[in-house]
Amino acid sequence: MCPDGSCESDRTEYTISVVDYQFSVTGVDPTDGEAFIIYDVAYDGESIRFVSLMPSTGRTGRNWMRIVDKDKVEYRFTFTERELWVRKPFSPKIISPNAG
Repeated sequence: MCPDGSCESDRTEYTISVVDYQFSVTGVDPTDGEAFIIYDVAYDGESIRFVSLMPSTGRTGRNWMRIVDKDKVEYRFTFTERELWVRKPFSPKIISPNAG
């Protein structure tokens, strides 16, 4: 749906973590390091949902993702009147709380 690479998912890195038994999501554009503002994070036992806002462009998107296999994630991103669905491989990284 975004052959010009303009979709957020083509240039976004999300980190999903658990802090005090709650999901926490951060996002960054790896091309310039700009951080997304993430809010309305929710988990229903199967999928995680959140809203992302890129401050420099004002673009807000609704994100939904779930793991469909041990190495595959399904992701949906909606903004304005466009919707992007992808299913692609991923490599989860487990980071120790003592790291860093």
